[in-house]
Amino acid sequence: MASAQLKNSFTSIGEIESSVQPSTLTLKISVSDTSLRYAVLSNAHQQILFFGQYTLHHVADNKELSQRMAKIFGKDEILQLPFAQALIGVDTPYSLLPMELTFMKNANQQLQWCTRAAVNLAFTIDEDLKNTLQELFPEATFVHVGSSLLETYPLCLPQTADKLFVNVSQHYFDVVRFKDDNSLLMMNRYKFKTETDFIYFLLLCCEELGINRETTTLVLSGEVDKNSKVFDICYRYFKNIEFAEVPESITFSKHFGKHAPHLHFNLYTLAA
Repeated sequence: MASAQLKNSFTSIGEIESSVQPSTLTLKISVSDTSLRYAVLSNAHQQILFFGQYTLHHVADNKELSQRMAKIFGKDEILQLPFAQALIGVDTPYSLLPMELTFMKNANQQLQWCTRAAVNLAFTIDEDLKNTLQELFPEATFVHVGSSLLETYPLCLPQTADKLFVNVSQHYFDVVRFKDDNSLLMMNRYKFKTETDFIYFLLLCCEELGINRETTTLVLSGEVDKNSKVFDICYRYFKNIEFAEVPESITFSKHFGKHAPHLHFNLYTLAA
């Protein structure tokens, strides 16, 4: 059907065959100041057919980010398809608000209720960026990419599990911890520049939460693999490490081969 034009800043996996109708597909997008990632999901088979990622360099502000989004859209044939549904996950700072404290949100914040965690994610979307994305994707639903962690991580938790979840991005990571009854204990974001920064904040979090690194399993997702410096330093401090797995209800086309789903866990599991 279509293929995005390859650029130095663009990587992709998969294809969308000409026999597939766009009206049977869902587009999932994640937007940050360092990348635009998207995945195309077959609604009938709950299968990821295509993944694309634009790496963004030297984005000065949200106005420039908006301009780059428009340029990418204008050149990417896949993004222009008339999808049945589009989900746009923004990746901005957030806070958690229980239902009874929603009155505390700022006027410019958007609330997203996360059912499994029983909490609201409060976050902001720059007005220029939101207007641009609404023009490009008029029917899109805006969510926060962190919501996919709160909704999907609990599916990895058998009742007896003792796990600490960490989703790694380029300049920050999100830590999620659940109580023994699988209810949410905490979710927090930490900025880092080096792997030393990363482990400092992670160990500090463990100390504050009273986590036993000998018995607790560290579950990693995002921009981390066994060859990364982040994984290497985690291996020094945690006895048990595993990578997050997407729910069995989501599958991948044959083109993905040995692609590790945990690398873009929060995109593949994004939902309204």
